[in-house]
Amino acid sequence: MLSQEQCLSINKTISESCVLVVQSCDAYEDVWDMFFSALSENWPGCTLDIILNTETKVKTFGSLKLNTENVNRTLSQPHWGQRLLNVLNHVEKDYIITLFDDFILEDKVNILKIKQCIELMEENRRLGVFYFNNIPNTHIASYDGFFRIGKTTDYKVNSSPALWRKTVLQEMTGEIDNAWAWEFFGSARAYGDKYEFHCAIPSQEDVFVYQYDLGGAIRRGKWVEKVVSPAVKKYDLSLDPELRGYANAFSREDKYSFKWKVNFVLLGLRMVGVKAFVPLIRAVYTKIRVRLC
Repeated sequence: MLSQEQCLSINKTISESCVLVVQSCDAYEDVWDMFFSALSENWPGCTLDIILNTETKVKTFGSLKLNTENVNRTLSQPHWGQRLLNVLNHVEKDYIITLFDDFILEDKVNILKIKQCIELMEENRRLGVFYFNNIPNTHIASYDGFFRIGKTTDYKVNSSPALWRKTVLQEMTGEIDNAWAWEFFGSARAYGDKYEFHCAIPSQEDVFVYQYDLGGAIRRGKWVEKVVSPAVKKYDLSLDPELRGYANAFSREDKYSFKWKVNFVLLGLRMVGVKAFVPLIRAVYTKIRVRLC
């Protein structure tokens, strides 16, 4: 266990070169107290500058160094990707930690591993990202506790808690992206060996611990009860879950409409051109194989 002095030193080192970007939107304001309550508890002494990436709104919470000015206010109905790029353009530090607003932490943040990953990125300029969750079908041994992601691995770009080199995150993001297409089609931007992408091995997903298997606290705009109910009680939050409602894992609400799927494919083609067919063909093949098994 780290001493208080060690924690202070490590937090200071991280904050000197890194900014925490919390991906959100104005419509998810009701999750912020839950998110920042858990972050404050599980990252004691956090001194990072924190940017809450929303359309117009800002937030204050205790001693956390949250942005008091929203740089996206001047944008007119921006896409998700445009908002992220605009935020990154205002960041002067080299590294970005990315978290989504419904990743409700349930254990202490492993700040020592974050510091070690920053040091590795300082030594190797080709290192683009360390994901702190495992990416399926990734087995190439690399650094201690990590696998290297393959040249054309599905979801090579993804929303897992991560430490990014800012310039690489900018290169992997397009102005018209939405969060889903950024992962599914945007991964084509990372194909090849221009940068090294790494992810945690399954037994060492210990940097940002949340209910990853459930996807976080919100799914398809509704609360995930197993995540939300304990957090509301623990942090004594004045939240009425009925306003958003609870997600049902077995509901047909999870089925995307045909129109949504067509628009999704068209967006992918606009984002990455013919490379969009690579993840599409794989997805179709996987569905066929599952049905035949």
